[in-house]
Amino acid sequence: MIRYTDNGAAFVHSVKELKGAAPFDCRLISLCRTFPPGLPFVDYWLILDKNDACTGAIARNGTAFILCLTAESALPEVNAFLLMAGAKEVLCGDFPLSGFQTERAGVILQAAKAVAYPQKPITEPSIRDAYAVLTACAGPHFVPPAWEDFFVDVNHKLRHGAMRLVGTEQEGALAAVAMTVAEDEFAAVIGAVACHPAFRRTGCGSAVTAHLVHALSAEGKQVFVHRAAHENAAFYAALGFEPVGRWREYAN
Repeated sequence: MIRYTDNGAAFVHSVKELKGAAPFDCRLISLCRTFPPGLPFVDYWLILDKNDACTGAIARNGTAFILCLTAESALPEVNAFLLMAGAKEVLCGDFPLSGFQTERAGVILQAAKAVAYPQKPITEPSIRDAYAVLTACAGPHFVPPAWEDFFVDVNHKLRHGAMRLVGTEQEGALAAVAMTVAEDEFAAVIGAVACHPAFRRTGCGSAVTAHLVHALSAEGKQVFVHRAAHENAAFYAALGFEPVGRWREYAN
C-alpha cells in the first residue's frame, strides 16, 4: 500500500527507521524539511506492508521522484504508482523499473578514510559564480539546470541549512566548486562537483571536495556521492571514497 502523508514530522520519523536505505533516506529527509508537505510542487508517500509497517518512502519534487526503497518494498506496486503519477524522472537504489524510456546507472560511494589533499584557500562563492563554473563543465553526461531553477533551489536550501557550497579561486577566478545536495543530522550527499576546464589538473577539484568531506565528517556525518558509471573513478578513490551500492535513474 502506498499512503500519502501531509505530516512532515511523521514522514521523517518513518524514513529514519528504514534500514539499509542510505543515502536515499538522507535525500528524502532533507527534502521534506526544506520543502514541507503542503507546498504545491512536493508530495510525500509511505510504502506500507499488509501490517502497516513502513517498507519505503517516495517523494515528488515537480515531476522528479526520489525513492527510498528496501528489499521489502512492493516494487511492482511502486512501479505502477510512478507511471500513474506521471513521473518524468526517478532516482532510486539498485531496483529495476519498467515503462521508462531511458535508464542511467552508477555507483554509490561513501567517504571511508581520511586522505591528504591539496591545500587551497576555500571560499563561499556566490550562486551565480558557482553556476558559471557548472555551465563551463556542461557536456553529454552533465546538463546544468536552467539558471532560474538553480538559483531558487540553491538559495532556498542554503538559507535552510540543507545544503552548503564551497569553492576555491585560482588566478583571481573561481576555479572549482563542490556542494551538498542533501543533508540531515546523520549524513550528507555531495553533488555538483565541478572544476573549470581552464584549471583542471591543478588540485582545485580535489581541494574543494576534500574540504567538504572533512567538514562533514567532523560533524559525525556519513558522506556519500552518486558517481556515474565509468566516470571519475580515480578522482574519488584518491579522496578515500569506496563503493557501497548502486543507483539507477529513469526518465520519460
